[in-house]
Amino acid sequence: MDLLNTTGPDPVHTTCPYCGVGCGVMAYSDGGTPVAGDKDHPANKGRLCVKGASLHETTGQEDGRLLFPIVRGRRSEWEQALDEVAYAIQDSVKTHGPQSVAFYLSGQLLTEDYYVANKLAKGFIRTPHVDTNSRLCMSSAVAAHKRAFGADVVPGCYEDLELADLLVLAGSNAAWAHPVLYQRMKASARDGRRVVVIDPRRTATSELADLHLALRPGTDTVLFNGLLSCSPIKVAWIRLH
Repeated sequence: MDLLNTTGPDPVHTTCPYCGVGCGVMAYSDGGTPVAGDKDHPANKGRLCVKGASLHETTGQEDGRLLFPIVRGRRSEWEQALDEVAYAIQDSVKTHGPQSVAFYLSGQLLTEDYYVANKLAKGFIRTPHVDTNSRLCMSSAVAAHKRAFGADVVPGCYEDLELADLLVLAGSNAAWAHPVLYQRMKASARDGRRVVVIDPRRTATSELADLHLALRPGTDTVLFNGLLSCSPIKVAWIRLH
């Protein structure tokens, strides 16, 4: 989806927070389209999916957006709400110890927000139980990157997906989860380029596939162990280590 604002003040250049593609966004304070894709951004080149194009709707006061604290089903002042949370934490620590308190954080927070939350939990309350959905969804990838490359780094870029002769998507429905990146992969189709989708489901992404491996759930380990037993792949895996 290409959006362009031609009126209003100069935009604020920012990044869409919804998924890991990192699309560049131009936000306008008034006049014309509130949100537009950044045509100079290397990730999306001006494209936005429906989530990115609707970012401005999350800041409105319509559709039941919560504008004040709710305590026991009733509107309250911020001081009362903060006191309720503080008392609950204090009571839990006093009764069951610091490790009875856990923090589960959103994947949409910024690095600075994570830092403050960790200081509060580990430094002040003294509980080690701090987690986020961003760590849970990436923990296996982090472990694999450290074993293969020695650090939690992604050794590729989006251009690699466009230049590759073979794309293998394992359990990924990129057409829905990362539509802008999916469109880039789809637009780079050419003679000789093949796409393999490994997924028990027949998703929208499988429409891009030359080969859809609809595995029985739970048998993906069997598939990858079988691939590792093939000599060319096994040699490549050893070299990575």
